Amino acid sequence: MNRNVPDGWRKGATWLWRAALVLVGISLAMIAFRAPIEAVMGPVQKIVYIHVPSAIVTLLAFGIAFAAAIAYLATKQWIWDAISAASCEVGLVFATVVMITGPLWARSAWNTWWTWEPRLTTFFILWILYAAYQVIRASIRSSSKRTISAIMAIVFFVNLPIVWKSVEWWRGSLHPKSVTMTGEMRQVLLFSMMAWIVFFAAVLERRLQLEWAREAAAREAATRDAEPRAFQPGSPEARRA
Repeated sequence: MNRNVPDGWRKGATWLWRAALVLVGISLAMIAFRAPIEAVMGPVQKIVYIHVPSAIVTLLAFGIAFAAAIAYLATKQWIWDAISAASCEVGLVFATVVMITGPLWARSAWNTWWTWEPRLTTFFILWILYAAYQVIRASIRSSSKRTISAIMAIVFFVNLPIVWKSVEWWRGSLHPKSVTMTGEMRQVLLFSMMAWIVFFAAVLERRLQLEWAREAAAREAATRDAEPRAFQPGSPEARRA
């Protein structure tokens, strides 16, 4: 997987992964032992320290995919397509975490696993769009694969500000516009956000290594195909001669 990846990149990735694992470990410890138990919902409220950071990382990932897609269309450099595709894929994983932790939290907060309120609905649409991105990109075999993928990443990004502002734009949202938290709660949430962002960066870097290896393999295959084949006795060329 690391074929043709610069040594400096690999060394930096090693330290990034170490930092990510340490920060996530500290974050989980803080959630378990430092974050106070909420008076109404009890221990299940602590899901918020994973749910909210995962949602932030999801929006960050799709935002990076959007910017990289624009850069690819402007430059036609493969690395921007790789960043966009990798960020879409990793973002979808975090979006799935949001879709799993959300109902667990909602069951205690709203006494229901799911309701079609504005933010849940718009986020579910977001999840469907980027899941469709993965399916469509995987099914394209033509040379326009990267261009089509870039266009999808740009178009699908339109839903991100809708998700973000849905609480303000529509009535009937069960998500509060603001949340009152104690100082310890806020500290744990902010640290968890930082930890998950660093973890996202580490996962994205590893996913980019895969794209780098695929590009190297594709170039090697193209080089072999471009080389003239050796004249072998018994080959069609030899029989024609």
